[in-house]
Amino acid sequence: MIIDQVWPFIGDYVRDLLMTSIQEKIQTSHAQAASFKFLKIDLGDIPPRIGSIKVNTKNVKRDEIYMDIDLMYGSDADIEMRIKGMTMGIKDLHVRGELRVIMRPLISRMPLFGGISVFFLNNPTLDFNLTGIANAIDMPGLSDMVDTIIQEQIAALMVLPNRIDVPMVQDLASLARLKYPLPDGVLRIHVVGAKELIKADVGLMKKGLSDPYAVVRMGAYKFKTHVINNTIEPTWNSIFETIVDAKDGQLLDIEVRDEDPGSKDDSIGTTSLPISTAAEKGTEDTWLPLEDVKTGRINLKLEWMYLSKNALILEKEMELRNKLSNDLSCCLLMVNLDSARELPRAKKTMSEPSPYVKLSLGQSKFESGIKADTDEPRWEQNFRFLVHNPNLQTLELEVWESKSKTRIGNLKVPLKNLLVEPDLIVDKFYNLVNSPSPKAQVRMRLCLRVLTSEYSQADIEEEEEEETPVETLESKESSVDPVAQQSASPADKTAKAGPAVVKKVEVVKVEKVNKVSSKLPEGQLIPPMDSSTPIKDSDVRQRKSPSSNQGGLYGRGRIQITLRYSTQRQNLVAVVHKCVNLIPCDTDDNLADPYIKMYLLPDKSNKKKTTIIKNTLNPVWDETFEFPVKQADLSSKTLEFSIKNDTSFYTSNKKFIGIAQIELGNMDQTKAATHWFDLQPDEDDCKPVSLPSETDL
Repeated sequence: MIIDQVWPFIGDYVRDLLMTSIQEKIQTSHAQAASFKFLKIDLGDIPPRIGSIKVNTKNVKRDEIYMDIDLMYGSDADIEMRIKGMTMGIKDLHVRGELRVIMRPLISRMPLFGGISVFFLNNPTLDFNLTGIANAIDMPGLSDMVDTIIQEQIAALMVLPNRIDVPMVQDLASLARLKYPLPDGVLRIHVVGAKELIKADVGLMKKGLSDPYAVVRMGAYKFKTHVINNTIEPTWNSIFETIVDAKDGQLLDIEVRDEDPGSKDDSIGTTSLPISTAAEKGTEDTWLPLEDVKTGRINLKLEWMYLSKNALILEKEMELRNKLSNDLSCCLLMVNLDSARELPRAKKTMSEPSPYVKLSLGQSKFESGIKADTDEPRWEQNFRFLVHNPNLQTLELEVWESKSKTRIGNLKVPLKNLLVEPDLIVDKFYNLVNSPSPKAQVRMRLCLRVLTSEYSQADIEEEEEEETPVETLESKESSVDPVAQQSASPADKTAKAGPAVVKKVEVVKVEKVNKVSSKLPEGQLIPPMDSSTPIKDSDVRQRKSPSSNQGGLYGRGRIQITLRYSTQRQNLVAVVHKCVNLIPCDTDDNLADPYIKMYLLPDKSNKKKTTIIKNTLNPVWDETFEFPVKQADLSSKTLEFSIKNDTSFYTSNKKFIGIAQIELGNMDQTKAATHWFDLQPDEDDCKPVSLPSETDL
C-alpha cells in the first residue's frame, strides 16, 4: 500500500535522475552511445512488488538492523530514446534482485535509527523488449548494448560497492559506519582453467573447437581473462582481486564465452558460488560444473584476505605476497573525499567555480561528481584503491574547474605517512599546491588497511569499538583550549574550522567513550587545533602532559613526533607532525617562518630538513624522514630536532627558536609511537630526554 502511494513520486525522481545525470554518463561511457538521448520516460502505474523480507540476525551488531528484500518489478513502463538518429523504445521492462536495507545506528529517539543504506547485493536480472525501428530491423548487438548500458548504470548507482546512504538524524555526532563503510575483506580470484568445454566453432571453415575466455562478476566489479584460441581445455592462470562489502550475500558469477570476431560472442557455460564459502574456509580450490551446457568445468582458486590495522605485519605480508606475484596488493586504501574550501574564483568575472576532483593511485583513477557554482563544495564521496606497496606509492589529487576545464590545484599524499598514524587513519584538511588561491584546501579521510590471510579477533573487536555510536557532544567548542586558541597565529585563526570534534593528542593508550564530556581531567592539556589537524569523532587519545603550560616547560613551545623502526630497510623512520606555541621571531608581525633541521647524533652524518612554513607559530608539516641505522646501533643514538626561523642575511629577526634531543635507548622497535616534547632554549647545552615508558602514559 505504501509503495502504491509513493510510486508516482518515485517515478518523477527517477525521470529527473535519468534526464540530468544518467543520460550524460551513458553518452560518455560508450563511443557508440555519444548521441544517446532520452525522449520519454514513464515508469507506468504498476509499482514494484516485494516477494519476501528476511531480517538477518547473524553477524549483525546490536545497534543495527539488516533486511534483505526480494524486489520484483514487472512494469508497464514506456521509455523512448534516440541513438545514432534512430528512435527506439523499451517496453515490458522486468527487473528482479535482492535489495539490502541497513538501518544504523539504533538510537533512543525518533526515528530510532541514525541513517539508512540501500543497495543491491548482486546485479539484478533484466529483461525487456525493444520497440520501434530497432525491433523492426533487429539490429545485431543493439539489444545487448542497451542491456549493458542499463546494467552498468544500475550498478553505478546502487550495486555494491555503490549504495544510497540517507542520514536520518543530522546532529548525530557519529555516523562513521554510514559515511565510511568498511568492507568485509578482499577476495583473490585465481581463474586457473577449464576442461571439457563445448565446441562452439563448428562449421565448414572452423576447426570444431572454441576460443574461450572467462568473465568474472562480483557486484559492480567485472573482470575478464585473455582469450585462448582453438581449445576446449584452456589454461588462463589469471588472478584478480576484488573488494567485498558483504561476504554474506554476495555471489561470484562466472561466464565462459567463445570469442567470435565480427559477431556476438557465444556463451558456453555459466556458474556461481557464494563468497561466504571462501571467506569461512580462508582458501578454496574447486572445480565448478558449468550450467546451461552439456559439458564443461572451470577451476577456481580463491583466497580470502582480512583487513588489519596492524602496520607491523606489513613487511611479513609483503614477503608472502612477493612469493606469489608482485602484481598482487598488500593494502587497501579507503578515501573519503569530504569537502574543499577557499577554492579560487575566476579572475575576471569573480564567478564561483564548479569543481570536481580527480584521484589516482597507480593505474586506478576516479573522478568525483561536479558541484556547481561553489568555492566550498561538499562531495562526501568514497573511493577505494588496492595498494601494491605503501612505502613507494602516492595518492595524487587534482581539483578541476568543469566550465573552463582548468586545473585549480593539486596535492600528493605519500602512503608511507599513514603507516605511523593511529589506526592508520588520517582525517584533515590538506593544502592545495599550484593553486591561484593560497588558502585552498581539501578535506579527506584516509584509512589504510593491511591485507592478511590471518584472522585477528583483536582487529575485529577494535573496529566494533570504534563504530560505537555517539549521540551528542555536550560541548562542541571545548575541544580547543581557549588559551591555545588565543595564541594561534592570524593565519590559523582565519581558517574556517571543520566539524567540532575531540582532538587526538597522543598515540599510545586508547580510551573509548560513549559520550564525551567537555571537562578535561586536571593536568591534561590539549594542543591547539589548526586547519591541518587530524580529526576523528569518537576516539580520545591522551597522555599525561610533561609540562603545565601551553608553551612547554621552557616557554619555547612543543613538538609532536612519531618514531618507528623498519627492520626490513634498517631505517629509523621519523614523522614530524607539528609544533605548537612557538616563540615570535619576526619584529614586524610577531610571527615566525619555522623549519626544522634534524640530525642523528653523535656523528651528525645524516642531516634532514623540513619545508619552511610561513607566518605561523603553530606550523604543521606531517613530513616523513628516514635515517639509515643498524638495529644494533639504535640504542646508542640520539635524534636532534632544531627549530629555526627562516631569516634574510641583514635582518634583526631571531634565528633560533628551540631544540629537542631524544635518546633512543629505550625505543620500542616493534611499534610506532607518537610523543610530545618540550623545546629547550639553549642550542649549545641541550639536555637529551628519554622516550616515555609505558608507565608514563
